[in-house]
Amino acid sequence: MRQKKVKKQTMIGILFLIPAALFILIFMIIPLVWNLGLSFCEWNGNSSVKFVGFDNFKTLLTTKAVTSSLRKSVFIALVSTAVGMGLGILYALFLYRLRKKEQTVFRFIFFSPAMLPLSVVGILFIFVFASDSGILNSLLGIVGLESLQRPWLGDPKLSLWVIGIIQGWRQAGVIMILVTTAILALPQSLFENGKLEGCTYLGDVRYIILPLIKPSLNLLLYTTLMSGFKTYDMVYAMTKGGPGEMTYTAPMKIVQLGFSYNRYGEAAALGTILTVVATVFILLSRYAMRGENYEY
Repeated sequence: MRQKKVKKQTMIGILFLIPAALFILIFMIIPLVWNLGLSFCEWNGNSSVKFVGFDNFKTLLTTKAVTSSLRKSVFIALVSTAVGMGLGILYALFLYRLRKKEQTVFRFIFFSPAMLPLSVVGILFIFVFASDSGILNSLLGIVGLESLQRPWLGDPKLSLWVIGIIQGWRQAGVIMILVTTAILALPQSLFENGKLEGCTYLGDVRYIILPLIKPSLNLLLYTTLMSGFKTYDMVYAMTKGGPGEMTYTAPMKIVQLGFSYNRYGEAAALGTILTVVATVFILLSRYAMRGENYEY
């Protein structure tokens, strides 16, 4: 009787998993396999597919514009991840010290940017960082700091920093929600024991909160880093890859190769390279975050 019940529960579980498995198969695994196979071929969308081996990869890795776009994607991913994780954790630690009513207000304020599409955020910040009539330069002029006025989106040395910081700020709300949830799940007895030992709030953060929510922080780090490598719409909305191609990221180059030049094999190969690069950085971050995980 017990075996029949377990078998029935297993069958029910499998039935519930089938839609999700089909979704993953159709929209993730099959496109991934197709992209990997196409990266070793030459195809313009009309002619027959021709196998060329590693020629696409050799061409891309010896093209300065392509390698430059990869470096820019890496830079934006690292900056946006650092800003997003830092702000998200600070937001969560700030909310934890507030009462429920104040938490609700500030949670909405901090999370509201995450509800906006990246392209909309990019367009809004064009008005902030515009060279001539931008809000930031205007404010700097009003307070007498004209020497700090810059062409924020027109300077190659500044534009990537601006994009990375804005993207990280936009992601901080989601990180805040998940970190706050992880903190609230911690047993209150741990904090009570900390008070008995004379632990301040900063001590709670250092010795209780951060070590115990480390698994959640690791997961957020990986997902935020991966999201940073896929940056396209915000860059396109703010700079369209300019000035020149100084902010042209790898996803933008993929779209250009595929849909502007009809070089789908090279576009697929660049997508594969970007996936490998992102995976390497995720593994490096995993290694950097290694250490003991505490149970409670």
